[in-house]
Amino acid sequence: MALGRILLAWMAVAAWLLGWWWAERRKRAGRLRRREMGDVAGEALLVTLFGALWFASLGAGAWWLPFLLVGAIREWPIRSIRGGLRIFRLLAAGGLLAWVLPA
Repeated sequence: MALGRILLAWMAVAAWLLGWWWAERRKRAGRLRRREMGDVAGEALLVTLFGALWFASLGAGAWWLPFLLVGAIREWPIRSIRGGLRIFRLLAAGGLLAWVLPA
């Protein structure tokens, strides 16, 4: 898999996660701090590398399953709608990767 495609996928996932961050915090005043931006960029990088590994090796189909499982593990126990939405957030990031990464 070419580095250019991985970088493009990383930018797409980072844009998705930054948009999600903005939507979650639009009610509260405040700007994105440098540390939070680094956290979002790091999360986007890890999700992108996970997706690249999945699509380059095992992922012939059912791309949604590993992203759903990782999201559920990360948010477990799910006690609110917010937890379910955060799982959807990761699942949608996986969808972006399924669209950008595979050949």
